Amino acid sequence: MFEELAGYGVNQTLKNFFQELGWSNKGSNSMKLTYDSLSQFACIIAAFVADEYLGKFKMLLTGSSLASIGFVLVLIAALPSVLDNVMLSKVLFCIGVFLGIGLNQVGIRALLVSFGGDQFSPESPPEKRASFFSINLWASNLGIALNYAIFPSLTIYGIGAIPADYGYVAVYAIGLVLVLAIIVVLLSTRSRYVNVPPTKSALGSVIRVVLERAKHNFHAKMIVLGTALYLAAFVLNILAAFLSDDGEVGHNISYVCGVFIVAATILWIYFAQDPSFVDGATGADGVELDLERGNNQTIIQQTDLRIGSSPDATQIPGPTVQFFNPGSGLLLVPLFDQVIYPLYEKYAGKPPSRYGKVVAGYVIAIIAMAWTGVFEIIRRYSSLLTYVDANGETQYILNNVGKEPMSDIPWWTAIPQYVLVATATVLIQIPTYNIGYTEVPMSLRGVSIALGLFINSMGSTLLSVIVLLFGKYIPANLNDGHFEYLYFAIAALMAVNTMFFVLVMNKMQFAMIPRRGEESIDKELTAPKHSIERSHGAGIEREI
Repeated sequence: MFEELAGYGVNQTLKNFFQELGWSNKGSNSMKLTYDSLSQFACIIAAFVADEYLGKFKMLLTGSSLASIGFVLVLIAALPSVLDNVMLSKVLFCIGVFLGIGLNQVGIRALLVSFGGDQFSPESPPEKRASFFSINLWASNLGIALNYAIFPSLTIYGIGAIPADYGYVAVYAIGLVLVLAIIVVLLSTRSRYVNVPPTKSALGSVIRVVLERAKHNFHAKMIVLGTALYLAAFVLNILAAFLSDDGEVGHNISYVCGVFIVAATILWIYFAQDPSFVDGATGADGVELDLERGNNQTIIQQTDLRIGSSPDATQIPGPTVQFFNPGSGLLLVPLFDQVIYPLYEKYAGKPPSRYGKVVAGYVIAIIAMAWTGVFEIIRRYSSLLTYVDANGETQYILNNVGKEPMSDIPWWTAIPQYVLVATATVLIQIPTYNIGYTEVPMSLRGVSIALGLFINSMGSTLLSVIVLLFGKYIPANLNDGHFEYLYFAIAALMAVNTMFFVLVMNKMQFAMIPRRGEESIDKELTAPKHSIERSHGAGIEREI
């Protein structure tokens, strides 16, 4: 929970703070998504180092220590006296947020999940481990919910003795304290943990085998090419984000990134279905483009954010509305575990499979993105809020952040889209962690979960590319644009992704449960038809 509070405390400030530093509406969205992509991409590096060299415990300490340095830098960058020098603040903030926090924060999150899973013995019932992942997600949602309930108001308005000018400073200071608290807790309780030692060359051997096989096997060549395209797109997207407000340069680079990501995804899905091209690797599940996490904070900031009806009524900060994503998750996790899944088992004659949960999550994510686009159309065609000033002239009621006119549609009408995204997250994330932990050898469990976050990173990279491509439809005042085009494009991509996911998974017959009486339920936990996991006892698993 501390990690989520600290990490999302920074995350929810990024869009607005990047605008404070001079980025446009489009550019600030792209920079935020680039941060998401970088932090998720860094998970694979953290997991690799943990599994092969340091072990998860030492890597958690190292990552937390480096993240604390990042918090110090962003805290300094947010000081009003430093903000007066915009270039200095930009340099300090970008170094701190990207190299300090971004490279370590989500890596800590991934390692905490796999480190928690290590505390279960191999003989532990699968239900116990599944329960742990549910509790982990619930605790994460609690931390995120507290963050969105408190920090946005603190950053914009200040609280109590903390003035508005020091709102960002206060949030980053709290994040620093929370990260230091993680270090203290880890050190003070280290004797209680089961610390699985690193297994040298486990992942390294697999990588070397794949590269060696690529010299002779066409399928292996295509997998390596797909990986190279992903990495190239990741690097180019960072460049495009920083150049997003400099004419067409960033825009053109984003086209190249988009082509690279789509090509790499096709290569991975097509050529990784049959892993017989390499020894020591399990079958792949497919690739998730994590696009359902599109940020609609920009839309919310042009709804009626007022608490009350007077023109100068207090306004709810746009990021605060995102509380309803993790807040819904707090209720949805026990609802699914205790009510919906048992009811499904009762009437379907079998428990819901991990495959079925993920497909349902994808469908709901598509609906969420499509509805967000429809909501933006409704908002844009709503009348603008106005009032008559002391001179008898009609004036627009502006939001507090970007000073754009607000539409006459209450902020709470956007809650359903957050609930839909939360539902999709619960359906996708818990079975994904479960698969990433149960289908690979112990030495690669951290890497398997991190690989899933790496795929999410590519999704965030693609989403950043989409934001840049649709930049001309996302002006500072959304009433002059067509922001809904972006969400309809995301929904379409998710639909295509889901279609191929279903085709690939049915072909591989993976993570499915037959009806009782047809086959043993245990078949769900077996490897796909072509799996050769037994050959060397090492494996690579990409999350669904």
